[in-house]
Amino acid sequence: MTKNSVRGICGFALLCCIYFISLFLFHYFTIPLPPALIGIFILLLLFLLLGGVPAAITQSARPLLAHMGLFLLPALISVLLYGDLFEQYYVALIIAVLLSTLVSLGITLWLSQRILSGVKASTEVNQPMINERKKMTSKTSL
Repeated sequence: MTKNSVRGICGFALLCCIYFISLFLFHYFTIPLPPALIGIFILLLLFLLLGGVPAAITQSARPLLAHMGLFLLPALISVLLYGDLFEQYYVALIIAVLLSTLVSLGITLWLSQRILSGVKASTEVNQPMINERKKMTSKTSL
């Protein structure tokens, strides 16, 4: 086995462990959140502590993200089972979907502007240093 294969297997094992920990926390402490969401919070805390995403998790998550549509199929198919509820509450569902979409788009826009403005500011700060280096190397080469 290659180093990349072992890294991918270790990353997948870590993701599975985090999921099982979230299941345990959900059942033991009766947390009113789905285990998958608890696992996402655990992953977020892990990434914040490590200062980034480990290569093992990146490598193991890449094939899962490539086929994410397959993970959503059971949820989409189960909608067919609740057709009578959708007929009964269609106005409330449409309003809920529209409001949640607008709120999530607004938050995403706000966060992306904050993040990108920080990236722009950091490149503006580093740009004078790069220009100074170019000037110094051109003077020394003369």
